[in-house]
Amino acid sequence: MMFTSRQYTICLMTLALLLLLSGGCSEEREAAVTKEQQTAAGSCISCHRMELDKNHQLACTSCHGGKGDTGSQQQAHQDLVARPAHPDTAARYCGSCHKDAVGMVTGSKHYTLEKHITLVREAFGATSSPETPLLLKPSAAPQNEIELTDDLLRRRCLRCHVYAEGDAFSRVERATGCAACHLAYEGGRLKSHSFLAKPDDSRCLSCHYGSHVGFDYYGRYEHDYNEEYRTPYRQDTMAVREFGVEYHELEPDVHRLAGMICIDCHDSGQIMGSKPNRRTCSACHDPKELQNHLPDGVAGTAEPYSYSSAATGLSLTLPVFKHPAHSGTDKISCQACHARWTFNDGETYLMRIDHEDFDDFSRLSLDGSFEVREIIGSHIDDDGDLLEPFMSDKFTGRPYPGIWVKGFSERRWERFILMRDDDGVLTTGRPILDLSLSWIDRDEAVHFDNVRPLPGTRLIRPYTPHTIGAAGLYYQQRINRFLESNAQRPSTGTK
Repeated sequence: MMFTSRQYTICLMTLALLLLLSGGCSEEREAAVTKEQQTAAGSCISCHRMELDKNHQLACTSCHGGKGDTGSQQQAHQDLVARPAHPDTAARYCGSCHKDAVGMVTGSKHYTLEKHITLVREAFGATSSPETPLLLKPSAAPQNEIELTDDLLRRRCLRCHVYAEGDAFSRVERATGCAACHLAYEGGRLKSHSFLAKPDDSRCLSCHYGSHVGFDYYGRYEHDYNEEYRTPYRQDTMAVREFGVEYHELEPDVHRLAGMICIDCHDSGQIMGSKPNRRTCSACHDPKELQNHLPDGVAGTAEPYSYSSAATGLSLTLPVFKHPAHSGTDKISCQACHARWTFNDGETYLMRIDHEDFDDFSRLSLDGSFEVREIIGSHIDDDGDLLEPFMSDKFTGRPYPGIWVKGFSERRWERFILMRDDDGVLTTGRPILDLSLSWIDRDEAVHFDNVRPLPGTRLIRPYTPHTIGAAGLYYQQRINRFLESNAQRPSTGTK
């Protein structure tokens, strides 16, 4: 029997009314869906507005479990899997169709953060690190520097891991696991169930914001953490704190100005692979390399070469090396001359505070953590209920005593640090391990006071600012100053 458009609409309205009368879902969410989407969604669409892409016209229950043919909310949500893309369940649900991709990404360093975790733990005395961050333990009462470091990682630093949902700010909150990159969020809420085959930069920036590489690509540099000093002055401060802290607008990377997005250079092999094949600057800009091999998206047999983005459709003409200085590029990194500004934060203080006297720490209330802002703010403003100083484990959500706050002895962007990397290449550095850890308990007893990395730790590590532009007037001065200051001694990278 064929339905007219009017009859079909009446049937949908009748179905919705019957569901409501039978004690089913009652939220007023109406969605215009295709016939295929309605079939796939079942009765779920009476409450959950959604948009499915053409490759995922699946029944909701195939990923989320539950029961899709009932008007009862209680029955529909029985055995519900709220986050099927979460690392704990991704192999079962996402992996049923994407086995190779799930297997590859779960072993990638971008997923495990193995290098970052090991680097910090070894700086404070760990001789080995667990294979997965799940084995790190938060601690109510750390007994040594390693336990204190692990507590810091699990409750403050690893909110950017795919096990976590980010932080409670509109541009930072996101999904977990595979969905962290492949489902779009907007205003802190899931925008649709249309999976992104090629994630846009909003997905990258939900982790790579603040003083992390990626934010600089857009020319963004965080304001200081003292809430009193903001220009221009605005009363609706929350509206401009999409990332937790406002930011200065500096010069974006030249590739960003041209319209390129993150995955133009950082492809799936690098992001999801355990042995990434990095796309170097010379691969696209050195005419000698272009004569031997054209990277994906690059076309031409001679200058001018062109680049076409598979992600955006953007087409660009590639500039190639012509300046005589480029003849020695194996001894010096591109960013040593071409980075326009950088993150240079040192020394970084990370303090765990278990007590409730925050008068001395009020200027750190706006440090990029929603929990810190809410808890310190409740004590300083004194206009409502006082929140106890508990911060959650970012993997489990379980609260533990004490909040981790962050501060710096100095924050600059215009001063560069140059150093030699392990291969002897002159490159840019950053005081990544210039850290001090402290813990003050509930009785205001100090257990750890400015614990520093082990002697001999390389506090300054190679770092690649994503602020590329013309070399400018002072790149030679930058290089010469480094060469002169290091003429009589080898560079160790320590500070």
